[in-house]
Amino acid sequence: TPLGVLGITWSARGLTALLMAGETPPEPSAAAPDWVREAAGHIRAYLEGEREGLADLPIDLSGQPPFRRRCLEALRATRPGGTLTYAELAARAGSPGAARAAGQAVKRNPLPILVPCHRVVASDGPGGFSFGAGLATKARLLALEGRHTGGDDDAPAR
Repeated sequence: TPLGVLGITWSARGLTALLMAGETPPEPSAAAPDWVREAAGHIRAYLEGEREGLADLPIDLSGQPPFRRRCLEALRATRPGGTLTYAELAARAGSPGAARAAGQAVKRNPLPILVPCHRVVASDGPGGFSFGAGLATKARLLALEGRHTGGDDDAPAR
């Protein structure tokens, strides 16, 4: 991909992790099924500028603790190019006032890009980003989605 080599892990329910080169995936137990190869194609197309196709990919967050799962599900509902703060994410996950915990949920997101943690910003700036080349990757992903400055595009996807 334009970000480099990515790895995908999956379960029978959906994709479970997106890994950068250098991260160690589990040993494969079988060849990737067709739907995983198709998902890889959608991810590659997104990173090459195609703005469709990621929202419908099956993901499996069943191994995540309840609050983290709620944060990740709320995050997945944000529109491409939209952003929200850690405090807003915590509120959408049903725990107003848990901004730090929401930050930890985002930091431990196993599916960056598919669960778009690049859309979360700190109240006083861009916040962090631990996937790829850090903030440069975050800026690149937001630019792919047409995000340049603040505005009215921060609403959840419908």
